[in-house]
Amino acid sequence: MNVSSLVITIVDNALESRIAEDALADIPCLEVGQKHGYKIPVVLETKDESDARDWFHQISQLPGVLKVEVAFVSFEDLDPVEY
Repeated sequence: MNVSSLVITIVDNALESRIAEDALADIPCLEVGQKHGYKIPVVLETKDESDARDWFHQISQLPGVLKVEVAFVSFEDLDPVEY
């Protein structure tokens, strides 16, 4: 399981921001936090890194989304690095 925390910045437009918020709420692998101004914290849980990357790009392209920032990524389930 891949867990990432993201901060999503939405536009300063009531209609477009509502569209973005509704779209985020419809994504099953997202847990959407409480909006603070124009920023929405979310937790993304996916099966692997590739899936997380795909969702990152899809979320970035949603109408009303200005930017998506990665705040945290869990690396616990990855194979250990050998030196």
